[in-house]
Amino acid sequence: FAQPAPAPQPAPAAKARLPLPLSVGFAILRLEETDEVPKLELRITAQDDQDVSDDGLTAMLDYMDFVLDLPQASSGEGFQVAFEHLAVLGPSHSDILKQVICWSCEPGRSSKFAERCKRWKILCPAFNFPQVNRYLLQVAFAFFPPPCPTYLLTDEHPSIEEGNPEMKIFEPNQEIQKFARLEEDLQQEVATHKDQEGHVHLPAAANGARASKYKDGPIPAKLDVGFAIVSQGFDGTEGYLRIQGMEGDLDMDGLHEMMDYMDAFTLSTSAERGFSIMYDMRTLRAPSMQMVTTVAEWGAHPVRQKRWEQLNTSCKVIITAGLRFTLAKGILATFFLLCPPVTRTYLMHDPDQPLETAVLFEP
Repeated sequence: FAQPAPAPQPAPAAKARLPLPLSVGFAILRLEETDEVPKLELRITAQDDQDVSDDGLTAMLDYMDFVLDLPQASSGEGFQVAFEHLAVLGPSHSDILKQVICWSCEPGRSSKFAERCKRWKILCPAFNFPQVNRYLLQVAFAFFPPPCPTYLLTDEHPSIEEGNPEMKIFEPNQEIQKFARLEEDLQQEVATHKDQEGHVHLPAAANGARASKYKDGPIPAKLDVGFAIVSQGFDGTEGYLRIQGMEGDLDMDGLHEMMDYMDAFTLSTSAERGFSIMYDMRTLRAPSMQMVTTVAEWGAHPVRQKRWEQLNTSCKVIITAGLRFTLAKGILATFFLLCPPVTRTYLMHDPDQPLETAVLFEP
């Protein structure tokens, strides 16, 4: 008898094709599969004697957005990024890294990038002073920290050797990641309070008009709430409030105590001719979303808002230069959709910075 023909075997799944390389003038971007984990690598090869252009940067970041949503990157082991042919780091190479870092922290992308991009590799020629590059990168990363573990390699040894501590030059800054996620969460919060015409309506805090515990007694010159020192006074012309952020965990009890203190000050004789306020947040940790919305609702209370509009003459927010400053600009812009500024508000990296160089938010 004839034997039945064997059942046909399913054809092997076709290997997903990778996108073609892209030249943006100052760099060539290509996707490759490596023997490492993760296998998928986005290699950005710098081109000599090519200036970084705005159009080229836009094209590069658009390509990276495309890579970020590829099935190979969004599922499984993710991908890694390799920056190649960076000689002794000059301004243009540093600018490429800075732009990618800022792009990776933008709302709607920061969480996704942190999840899918597993690590960065920076490949430099072995003869081009790797120790100098290490030092320059560490200085640059102090202001613009990368979003994932970063390794400095040479073209002679382009693969990461797990367990070799000399290769890794940077670990992600968790506080920076929290600030990036905060901006994403704030934008979602704004969206929940928008009406059909796009206007934002935030409910005022139920206890917005509560009496301060300082109502019947003197206000201390300073108040330490653990994560900040709040001080007040009168400079001969007008009153002032200073909030000096400190290293320490933020908590709701301290926040409520600080807001009570600020309420009492605005009702005091020191503030009756007007007052300025300065928030020095250079060492302050990232607040929780609950704390941010609590402050917004507190500031949106009609009685308090009217009083601040009448008395608050200026506001300065001081934040460390670099990526924290860039993130703070976005966070403040979004926060002011929930609780608009009552006076001209300046975002600065130094208290003595000329106002014309600061970022200005108009009431």
